[in-house]
Amino acid sequence: MFDKIQGQSHALQILKSAIDNNRVAQAYLFHGPEGVGKFTTALYFGMALNCLAESEIRPCGVCSACQKLLNMDHPDFIHLFPTPNFKMSPEGEIKDSANLQAYLGYIQNKIDSPWKQYRFNRAVELRLDNIRMLISSLNLSISELSMRICIIEDVDMMNIATANAFLKTLEEPPPRTIMLLTSCRLPKIIPTIISRCQTIYFKPLSRTIIQQILQKKHGFDLLSSRTAARIANGNFKAAFRIAEDSTLALRELAFEMFALAKEANELKYLQLLERIREDINAESTRLIFDYLGFIANDMIMLNSNPDAVTNIDKVDLLKQIQPARMYLEDDVYAYLMHLEDFKNKIEGNVNLRLLLLNNFYALEELLTG
Repeated sequence: MFDKIQGQSHALQILKSAIDNNRVAQAYLFHGPEGVGKFTTALYFGMALNCLAESEIRPCGVCSACQKLLNMDHPDFIHLFPTPNFKMSPEGEIKDSANLQAYLGYIQNKIDSPWKQYRFNRAVELRLDNIRMLISSLNLSISELSMRICIIEDVDMMNIATANAFLKTLEEPPPRTIMLLTSCRLPKIIPTIISRCQTIYFKPLSRTIIQQILQKKHGFDLLSSRTAARIANGNFKAAFRIAEDSTLALRELAFEMFALAKEANELKYLQLLERIREDINAESTRLIFDYLGFIANDMIMLNSNPDAVTNIDKVDLLKQIQPARMYLEDDVYAYLMHLEDFKNKIEGNVNLRLLLLNNFYALEELLTG
């Protein structure tokens, strides 16, 4: 089943070599961008360590051990991930029915469609409750597997108290237990956790790989797949969202913002913000800024490298909004710096409408200044 993981040959080679040479570390940290296969690789690695198939191709995906791990219902499998405060007991019990439904919904999404983003309705983190549950589970005897598998997603989302509580377990896990940690933000992890793991980097996926998966596995058409692959910046989860109609609507919105700034029509821009007021949140605003950045970059590519244009289906519109002046590259660069500043401010819970309004003034300066 490792052949289903594309674009990560280096990481897979390290893991296969560890299995072949019986030199599996007690803890691994898979780090790299979002949407590149870290969790799936961790799960398949755990399956390979416990596969019951007699053939050399492991994991087989069909034996009882593989099937239970694929369905995440094996008693020797522990899975931690950031959640809202569900008041989980050390035994993993969640009493509130709505919280339990949300918790199980996340797991089911991982089983059915891990390429889709699952959002809780409140802020999430890895909590002390999660670590207490982990410790309680590790105190139980291993029932079936050769190696107990513990996957901890987004380990960078531990606060200091949680990280310190986790350290002793990471330093001295019980026998026949493998810790598999994932992270998109390595610098956010405390150094003592990193130093106790074998780190493996997962690189962004190539446009070609993303396009092929979108077309062959998910049935998107050529244009949607190519556009999404170019915009997603190596992140398959983002590419899938972009290929879906709901996210493409945000791209149309970004082009509309460009057109209104080109006309210096602040009133209509304010009306646009009012129209989308109910749909604006941190994620959609970040995506809008991403789209705006790709559009700005495309204005440069139109003249210097047309084959590198991201919005390949919008070339005529790009020509209409492109300013006709020298030194456009410098102005686009300045605008992209504004966008980065806007995106950084999203993390600080600022007024999103104000950020989008400030974007109008930055766009107006780029297009008419």
